[in-house]
This record gives sequence, C-alpha cells and structure tokens, in this order.
Amino acid sequence: MTEAYEMLLQPLLSAQDIDGLPFGSVYGTVPPGTTSKRHTHHDGEAFIVLAGEAWVGLGAEERKLSRGDVCYLTPFDTHWIRNDGTEAFDIVSIYWEHAPTVAAALAERAPRTTLPSRTLVFCPPATPNGGLHLGHLSGPYVRADMLTRALRSMGREALLITGTDDHQSHVAVAARCSGTSPREISRIRAQQILDTLTAAGVELSAATVPHRDAAHTQRVNDEVARLAARQEVAESDVVTAYCAACDVSLFQGWSAGGCRVCAAEADGEICEACGIPNETRQLDQPYCTICRGPASERIERSLTIDVEALAARIRAYLDVVEMSPDIRALSNTLTAGPQGLATYRLTRHAEWGVAVSGRAGEVVDAWVDLALTYLHAARQHGGGVPDTRKMLFLGLDNTYFYVVVLPAVAILLGQEALLPDALVTNQFLHLGNAKFSTSRGHAVWAEEALTGNDADTIRAALLRRAPEGRVTSIPDHAARAQMSDVLVDAVAAWREHLVSLAASVDFTIPGTGAWTVAHREFYRYLNSIAEQLDGVLLPASFSARSYVRLLDSLLARIAEFAEAESVLRDDSAQAEEARTSEALQFLATKALAALLWPVMPQTGEELWAWLGLDGTPMRETHWSFIPSGTRCGKQLTRSGS
Repeated sequence: MTEAYEMLLQPLLSAQDIDGLPFGSVYGTVPPGTTSKRHTHHDGEAFIVLAGEAWVGLGAEERKLSRGDVCYLTPFDTHWIRNDGTEAFDIVSIYWEHAPTVAAALAERAPRTTLPSRTLVFCPPATPNGGLHLGHLSGPYVRADMLTRALRSMGREALLITGTDDHQSHVAVAARCSGTSPREISRIRAQQILDTLTAAGVELSAATVPHRDAAHTQRVNDEVARLAARQEVAESDVVTAYCAACDVSLFQGWSAGGCRVCAAEADGEICEACGIPNETRQLDQPYCTICRGPASERIERSLTIDVEALAARIRAYLDVVEMSPDIRALSNTLTAGPQGLATYRLTRHAEWGVAVSGRAGEVVDAWVDLALTYLHAARQHGGGVPDTRKMLFLGLDNTYFYVVVLPAVAILLGQEALLPDALVTNQFLHLGNAKFSTSRGHAVWAEEALTGNDADTIRAALLRRAPEGRVTSIPDHAARAQMSDVLVDAVAAWREHLVSLAASVDFTIPGTGAWTVAHREFYRYLNSIAEQLDGVLLPASFSARSYVRLLDSLLARIAEFAEAESVLRDDSAQAEEARTSEALQFLATKALAALLWPVMPQTGEELWAWLGLDGTPMRETHWSFIPSGTRCGKQLTRSGS
C-alpha cells in the first residue's frame, strides 16, 4: 500500500488492467485517530465500507458509516474521512468519469452562486514609516478594492477594511533616523496613506488607525491580560539580540542579517525572501540597523506563547481556509517542520508600542497588536454573522504572521470564528530589477504617480502586472513617466465608436429587430464572458491579472463584432438586422461598464451614466437590453482628460 490523500491506498482494477472497464477502483484504509485529506474530484465516486467505523464528510455534511454501508460522492464536492475510533476504517472506492454529470455539476456551481451575500475584505494595515509606493498599490490594496467593487456590482454587501500599523518597529526606526518621534511620524504618514488610497480609487468602508482610537490601548491591554491567563502563555527569560551602543533590543526593523535558510538579507523575525521566521540572533552576522554595529545578546524577561501547544488547532484551521497555491505551500512548510512551531514573543522590550500594564519597559509585540486589531475589526463589523465571509489580502512574505500568529491569538481568546475564511496573497512587484522598498528608498511613490496620471490608468497598469503567484516588475522609466495600458487605449477606441453609433440613431437606444446567427452567438458570448470573469473572483482562484486580460478579450470581441456589422447600416434590406446589431452594441457597452468598473471605476461609471442608466454599474446573471427609447449622452470623453 502507498500513502495518498493522507490515508493508505492500494490500486485494484481500472481500464489499464481490463480494456474497456468503465470504472477504476482502489482499496483504502484510514488508520485510527487520523483524518484523510480534504479534497475533490471531477469523478463520481462510491465508498463501500468493509470494516471499522468513521465519519465521512461531503460538503457541509458528515455521516458516521460502518461495515456494509455505501455512499456516493458527487463531483466537485469536498470530501474526507475522519476516524476517531480505535480500529482501521477500510473501504473500497469505485470511481468513474461521466462528462454530462461533470458538466451538470459545473453548471450547479456557477461562480456567482458560490459567493456569499456578505463579505468583509481585509488588507494588512500599512506601516506609516513612509508613504505608499506603486508596489503597495499593486499588491493588496487595488486588488482588494477590485474584488469589493465586483461583489457590490452583483448586489452583495462588501466592506473593505484596512488602516495603518502604527506600532510597527519600522516606525520607531524611521523616527530615530530622522530625529523625530514615532507618534509624529505615524500621525503624518497615516493621513498621507489614507489620502493616497482615496486618490487611487480605493474605497474604504472602515480604517483602523490606532493613534486615532482612544480605546485601542486599553482594549489591547485587556486582551493581553486574557492571553496571559492562559496556560499556553508563560513568563520566560529570553536570550535576545541587543545593541549596547544604541541601547535597543534588536528585533524586527531594528535588526538585519543573513537568512540561514535562503541566504538573503533579512530583517529580524522574518525573511521577506523565503517567508521563514527567525530570531535576530539566529541570523548570519546580525547587526543593528541604526548604527550598523554587530549584535550582542542579553536576557529579557517577557511573556511568550507556546505556539506548538496550539499546533493541532492551527493546522485544523488551515485545512479548511481557502488559499492560493503559493500560500498553501508556504503554510505547509511553516507548520510541518520536525521541530514544531517556535515559541512567539507576546511582549517586547521597547519604548514604542502599546505599553503593557504592570510590566515596566515592555510593549505588546506589533504583530500581536495587529492580530488583536484585526479581531476587533472583524467583531465590530459582524464577522461572526452567518453567511459572512472574511477574506484577507496579504503579502506572501507576511504569511507566518497570518497563518500562525493570528490563529494562535484567536484560538487563545476563543475567537476562531473571526479568523479569515480565505487568504489571497501577492508576491513582490519589482521596480526594474529590485523590489519596491520604503525603508531603502527604492520606490515610485503612489502619491507622485497619481499626480501625473489618472487613477483608472494606474489601476489598469498595476492590476495587469499584479504579482500573483510570482514576482513581477515594472520598468523604472515606465513607472516614472506618463503611464499607459492597452486596456485604457481599447476603451478609448470604443468610446470613439460609441459616439458615432449614438449619432447614427439620434442618441436614442433602439430595441432589437431581426436576429442573425452572429447576433445570437455574440449575445451568448456576453453572458459567458461575465461568468468567466466571475470565476477569477473566487478566493482560491482570484486573479486580477486574468480579470484584466479577459477584459482585453471582451473589448477585442466587441470591436470585431461592431466592425463586421457596420455594413448593415447601408443595406436597407437588412434594416431590422441592423437594429438588433445596434441594440447589441449598446448592451455590450452596458456589460463593459459593469465588468470594467472594478478595475477602472471612474470610466465604468461614465459609460454607465452615458447609457442613461442610474446608480453605479451592476452586473447581471443574464444581460437585459437597455429599454428602447432610452436617451444616451451626446459627449463621451476619456476619463481624466
């Protein structure tokens, strides 16, 4: 037998053994006290239970099965076996492929039907040690706004929540280097960050800004007191990297050195290159980022979390949360090591941060502070309400904090229901050959770029280059010059055609007349492309890059249709067909406005209003024609001109 799907399997018969056999089969056993991998197939599958007793899960349902029972597992439904007993659970699985059943299962799972009625979309708060650069925008912020707008255009409630991470060590480091206070830097930069997001068309529902929240310090201390009361939290003497010259504990932004896993330059506590956590003293040649002097060591009395004691519950959470492949792979690496999960510092010895009541010189670790801020925001905005999905956009480099530290804190506080249901990652957008970096000054600041370009153009250009599942780059000259994008150019060309089309019908949208096969198939296409776009909005398949490229193909198809149909205008014998063609082109513009709005909100709204439609652009399951006689606008200028 071999191990697969986290159980033991032995192949039986299949078409490879007997020519024409319409099924395959395996013998399987789930050892006592184990659970098989949660997974799906496109095949139909039946379990015949030979021995033992276990829970078999399918979708949201679990049933206890025993010897002699048979169950059928439907295509594309998640299933698993949980054996809580003391005996092995033995089955024979018979599986087969039936294309019509597969097609029917896909039809029942249209992307839009799987999206919840309410979604809280979170982005990690930005560190206010500087402004936002284009790398920040291309990562979580514009992508999260794109998703939020798309959900709203479907009539669903979607809230976008982010803010600033005021107590990060990088703020204190920036203050030390500039000769000012961390509080003053965070105050100035926080407002700059929020203003930049607004200028980029990122529409926030709420902003978590600790220095503006009078209750933040007390609330965090109350939660820390609850954490400290747990048996998994202890007071410990911790060997800590230290700089005597600067009199600072060397952790996170205060320190750097070589990562002993991938050899890249890394900050203390995390390596951005490989995502593996560390302690500063474990780095190769650790040093202080203020004076560049080598690190020494000292003993610090601090509160620590025994994360390994929570490992089983953390892994159980990660088994069910939706993730993109890169974060799933890194999460498996982080939680499956033979040495277990390392102890994590709940408190740090520093001057900047939320001071811990009764513990002089100690502040709450910035990432624990961030976890508590997230949990409060999720609770405040109804994260525990049924049919509310919580999605978190994050950089892959911060995976450890969101798949280990955040779940650990939530578990200790009994707030697991507030954890994200889906994690959507980004990697780095490089400027030229190196990543954008606030601390190193290698950046094109979003504020400056937005001054010389309209927000829709920047959004389209950055979403096209979104660093999803890979590192992407933007040439230095392209980022610093007047930005452009082929999607923006294609929309501008369609605008020019629309003005001509509207003039030919006296700016009154016609109803349909006679239909041709080309008309029918174009209408079918408009509905099918909408479903394709919906499909790349699902958390586990989310892709802003794919969304933008599908919009490219939509505009190309619309333009090809219009060009091919232009001859109808001059043929009186096809006047009825010409009317249908014109109505379809206005309908295509309606669909374009709604589908474009998440990427280019100003342009989408302009097209929608020009068509005589009210409110913000709305997606439809099946596009309905604009009522005949509706008056459209006479002028349609390019966004930002």
